[in-house]
Amino acid sequence: MAIPDELIDRIQEKTDIVEVISRYVPLKKFGRNYKAPCPFHNEKTPSFIVSPEKQIYHCFGCGAGGNVFSFLMKHENLQFPEVIETLAEKCGVILPKNALGKGADNGLAKELYRINDLACQFFQASLAANRTAKEYILSRGVADETLKNFKIGFAPDSWEALLNFFKKASIEPAMLEKAGLVIANDKGGHYDRFRNRLVFPIIDLKDRVIGFGARVLDSSLPKYLNSPETPIYSKGRNLYGLNFSKEDIKKSGHFLVVEGYLDFIVPYQAGIKNIIATLGTALTTDQIKLLKRFANTAVMLYDPDEAGEAASLRNLDLFISEDVNVYIAELPDGFDPDSYIRKFGVDEFLKLKKSSKNLFDYKLGKLMGRFNINTTHGKTSIAAEMLPTIARINNAVLKSTLIKKLAEKLSVDEESIKSELKKVKGDYSERRYAAAVTEFKTHSTSAEILTLALMLEGSRVIDKIVEVLSPDEFKDSSIRDVVNAIFSFHKENKQISPSRLINYLSESPEAAALITEAVGLSEMVGDKEKALSDCIAKIKKDNIKERMAMIQDAIRIAHNQKNDARVNELVAQYNDLIKVGRA
Repeated sequence: MAIPDELIDRIQEKTDIVEVISRYVPLKKFGRNYKAPCPFHNEKTPSFIVSPEKQIYHCFGCGAGGNVFSFLMKHENLQFPEVIETLAEKCGVILPKNALGKGADNGLAKELYRINDLACQFFQASLAANRTAKEYILSRGVADETLKNFKIGFAPDSWEALLNFFKKASIEPAMLEKAGLVIANDKGGHYDRFRNRLVFPIIDLKDRVIGFGARVLDSSLPKYLNSPETPIYSKGRNLYGLNFSKEDIKKSGHFLVVEGYLDFIVPYQAGIKNIIATLGTALTTDQIKLLKRFANTAVMLYDPDEAGEAASLRNLDLFISEDVNVYIAELPDGFDPDSYIRKFGVDEFLKLKKSSKNLFDYKLGKLMGRFNINTTHGKTSIAAEMLPTIARINNAVLKSTLIKKLAEKLSVDEESIKSELKKVKGDYSERRYAAAVTEFKTHSTSAEILTLALMLEGSRVIDKIVEVLSPDEFKDSSIRDVVNAIFSFHKENKQISPSRLINYLSESPEAAALITEAVGLSEMVGDKEKALSDCIAKIKKDNIKERMAMIQDAIRIAHNQKNDARVNELVAQYNDLIKVGRA
């Protein structure tokens, strides 16, 4: 597709998002914005907001968000070129002949699948030839047969190894860039995206390689790198391992959700076949809808850290909105599914899964650990967090049962819970925004999204962030993608607006939702200068902690290998980080 940016901007300027969305849902004036029941999930109280000023929409219930283009793509199941063509015709913008490349997209997709398949073969051959990488992955409990089945490979420690491989195949770097395998440099050349990393191919339900995830062998950061959004790959619409596990998920009637590639591979190898992994991001509505095609019950196995717990609680509401039964299996501190199975075995892992808690008990337990249930303030706070979740439940019998149970737990009258439930409106995410503002000191992701929100305030803030942070310091890959886009716009002196960023990241519905959520969050921040300073400090501190933890792991490995020189080198790095952390 070769639609000039200025044409896309002109179509957007001539298109009123309020007018377009009002064709599908009844919008009502709500201050400066418009409000309606969300067209993307079932709800009784409107939580879907459209901003004519910013030309974006956001649902405070399910998290959907974007601009007029992404709304039509999602609502009408259209591709970006189709939306452009439709709106161009309606607003009288004439597109250049062949601007949409009709008939070409399919050919491009086929070529990208072919390129990814060749890259996958290259990475596999590189793993077979690299003793260090092979020993590392085998030390993680992954068998040779599993390496072959999952087509696991290795990216050599070289800037141009993959480029040179494709050069022999007469494939141009520009096509490799479209596939997300190489990155353009400032001198007009290219270099390999993945270097000195294990490579995990991401395969779709038609068994085509659509992207890659890559993991370091040492303590380098970032720990994981993933393919960017491409014409054939969207991390918000795909899941790792579903091509292998879909039939077992159907048979079992439920699926396990884990976070990492090895957290999928090791359990699968051990016989846990009804499992999938997310692609470095929180689950999206599109992914949940995809999983619903195979089963209607989820068991989530997230790491027992703050980020894992926060992700579990966020995803609970998404599952509920899609009428999926959800349970949480809690891992002991210091373990993930990969390490737990290797230490305790598959039988203990299955026992842990069987002890999973339903959504109500899990969330209530976490809230009771956070608030004092014996105080009025504690009861009120717990109820305020639980009621929006209960409100999403469509089954009247289940909802009534949970209301009664909550009243008993809080030792309050059931009618008072029902009365408060009636007050629950579309302000849940607004409260979550406020919580993000106050809790970013303890949650890395909250600090990162708040930083992104402040970046949308304008160039002055971006100037400050460019000086002290790099995109790689953002752990959340979705936030990192948006930050990369902002840095790119800023470097090229392009106008930065939420809607333009959404267009730039048009292949990622998750990015659109993230941007619109950040816009709402920025409006909640009072002292922006202090918030920015605190967020930057939090991100820096968390990266140092993660780096130190990875170096500790590397020291243990070097010590076991009796590599004293490497141990001394790593200890020196660790001590340097301690000094930086104290500064």
